Amino acid sequence: MNRRDFLKYGVIFTCAGGVCLLCKNPYIFKKDTPVINNTLDTRPCKIPFENIEIYEKGTSYPCCPGFLKYRKPLGYIGKQSFDEVWNGELFNDLRQRVLKGDFSKCKRDICCNYTPCSADEIPADYTKGPKEIKICYDYECNYNCITCRDKVIINTPEQLKIYNEVYLPKIMEAAKNARMVHVTLTGDALFSRHSKSLMQKMVEKYPNIKLSIYTNGYYLEEKYLTDLGIQNNIDGVSVSVDAAKRETYKKILRTDAFDLVINNIRQMSEWKKQGRIDWITMNFVVHLMNYKEMPAFVKLAQSLGALAHFTTYAPWPNAEYHKRYMDVAVFEPVNEYYKDFVKILHNPIFKDEKLCYLEPCLMELTEK
Repeated sequence: MNRRDFLKYGVIFTCAGGVCLLCKNPYIFKKDTPVINNTLDTRPCKIPFENIEIYEKGTSYPCCPGFLKYRKPLGYIGKQSFDEVWNGELFNDLRQRVLKGDFSKCKRDICCNYTPCSADEIPADYTKGPKEIKICYDYECNYNCITCRDKVIINTPEQLKIYNEVYLPKIMEAAKNARMVHVTLTGDALFSRHSKSLMQKMVEKYPNIKLSIYTNGYYLEEKYLTDLGIQNNIDGVSVSVDAAKRETYKKILRTDAFDLVINNIRQMSEWKKQGRIDWITMNFVVHLMNYKEMPAFVKLAQSLGALAHFTTYAPWPNAEYHKRYMDVAVFEPVNEYYKDFVKILHNPIFKDEKLCYLEPCLMELTEK
């Protein structure tokens, strides 16, 4: 699996949290679990029995749509009841197939979310709802990073009405059997009005539920989290930083908040030491403007008790960088800075999996 595979299959998902480029699965780098991509393994996959991801227009999938052939939604949370989606014909057809080792509906050659199990390990109560829910439809964010969007995205009154009156009640129903909700994989969980409301209602109704929060870190303050009432329900935080220096941060994220964000992460580091949260990742989308700061970024993350997470820049149609992808994609062999980039990746610091995670195509370059 390499960068060209991602683009060939039309899978260019990235997010504010910067997690797995394809499947948005934080556990790929959060835990000491290897990425499984064995197309010969025919054991059942647990994912369709435990997970749901909800995208724009309420399209619903068990995992990243890029891993499903034809990327056909298995339901529409905006048009159907949650039970009609989760226990519907399309979800159940996929489940029955993978139980038999039939992955004809899946792109196993690029999937890094496959979770093999025995039939006995399938949750007996899976019909009650998913164990994990990923919110992937809310794009509201207070930043307009050069790699992501050309303007600050604010949900319109019409969008808010749909999210709050249609999506939210169904997601609350979906969460009755859940242990984790990931908010939000396309915007900023601590800025979005809808995502904040969703988290507040979630912890109020389900006191034991855990939240994975994806954010740029601007509002990642103890008082802010406490005022929201979610301070005791956070599993971990994934923070987009993208630079090791203030001036570089200012150019990429187009705001002068580097010191504020680092101080907020430092507070989260204290929470981690106290056992209040389990993990912190600091995300770094690699491109021409920041690649020379990668080693320094690993050290910065280490000083804050965080894992440095590196992914290559993927072109978003509404971002300034989209217009000149090949000029800024230093990880592409045709780029004039490619050789210099590869030399940087030879730094031994990138070999320490306890300090950093490299997207597979970057890991390959450390050996060149």
